[in-house]
Amino acid sequence: MLKKIALAVVCFVMILLLCGCDFFKTDMAELFTPPTLTGDFKYISQVISKTAGSGYTLKYPARGEHRSAVVQYDINGDGKNEAFAFYSKTEGDVTTMTVQLVRNQNGEWVDGGTQSIVAAGVDMVQFCDLDNNGISEILVGWQVYGTSEMQLAVYSYSENTFAQRLLQKYNHFITCDLNGDKKSGVLIVDINTSKQYNTAALYTFNDEGVIQSGICELDSKIQSANEPIVAELSNGKMAVYIDAVKGVGAVTEVLVENRGGIYNPLFDAETRENILTLRSSSYSVTDINNDGTLEIPVQENVPAVAADELAEKLYLTNWCSFDGENLTVQMTAMINLLDGYYFNIPTKWRNRIAILKDTENRIREIYVYNQKTATVGESLICIRAFDKRAWDKGEFKELKMNEIARDNNTVYAYRLNDAITKMGITHSDVKDAFVLFEKWG
Repeated sequence: MLKKIALAVVCFVMILLLCGCDFFKTDMAELFTPPTLTGDFKYISQVISKTAGSGYTLKYPARGEHRSAVVQYDINGDGKNEAFAFYSKTEGDVTTMTVQLVRNQNGEWVDGGTQSIVAAGVDMVQFCDLDNNGISEILVGWQVYGTSEMQLAVYSYSENTFAQRLLQKYNHFITCDLNGDKKSGVLIVDINTSKQYNTAALYTFNDEGVIQSGICELDSKIQSANEPIVAELSNGKMAVYIDAVKGVGAVTEVLVENRGGIYNPLFDAETRENILTLRSSSYSVTDINNDGTLEIPVQENVPAVAADELAEKLYLTNWCSFDGENLTVQMTAMINLLDGYYFNIPTKWRNRIAILKDTENRIREIYVYNQKTATVGESLICIRAFDKRAWDKGEFKELKMNEIARDNNTVYAYRLNDAITKMGITHSDVKDAFVLFEKWG
């Protein structure tokens, strides 16, 4: 039966490849799941074919919520979807991408207009009413030269006219309302590594046109950035958080509203960098303590115990809330990326501990540390990861360690020493402080 199904699929692909009719083309990745020509899509496809003519290829957005080559969305709230088709045509060496609006007029699907751009594909599609007129704008990220150069186009449909209102280069874009006026703008992040000039610009829309409401500089050493996140600051105001990689580390930029524009309060204008949130690139903003507010990871040096580790800087990670002016530590953790856990450090231990990092034996051990004399004292707690099968066979009983957690392959165990029990730290306290990454946030 499986052989018959496989043969049928191969035959279907060969028919499409050899077919000389005007049946529309699709991306190769979609040949195995072609659009079904039934219901509304049958009539929508007829309008597309009539407008585009022969030789076009439907293109599918690479990212985002809307991944279809024909996206249906009710932009004006009348209860009827409009359709937006994305397709390419190539003439000579030039590939042109087109977005076509197909609308339902008195129960019949008709062409609502097209907009074209020289590009190779569609990055992502969003909808948002940017000018508060009750009709959503269509935001299309075009892949001009793959992901190395992308352009955001914003289109509006009004009075039977489908028009382009904005075209800007971007690495990331997001819609946001930072001042609470219930009107969203478009924030565009542009990373220019060759010129070391990285920016975020906010564009707002009204009946008269498009306004660049504000622009601010980002850390000049940023090489790439994650998707921006719109979330509240610790004071309840809205902001945009951007995790970005610079060198071997990372920073978090936080953009806030300022007199109708935007402001980057963590940016140092003299150095053109953000050093306040510098840490390993492995860590991203997250609501680490489940208080409803994102915390920013910031690294803090911690003394090493072993002499051979002195050349390697060891860190604790301070998870900080931000109110637009001040970073406030909410939690401090010793993070072990290799074994997939973190251990919360009590506030009273800060600046009073040193850490032994024994990667070969999968050990992290915390010691008392005297800053004045720069000396290491007694061990407080040892945490170690073991192979689960070996642990269950009892191969490590002589170590007299207590199991704290386990996953599919690993058992995590700990040993409390006399110095920590004298501080009143209990086994229950240790278990509460230990968290596997799968439980992160």
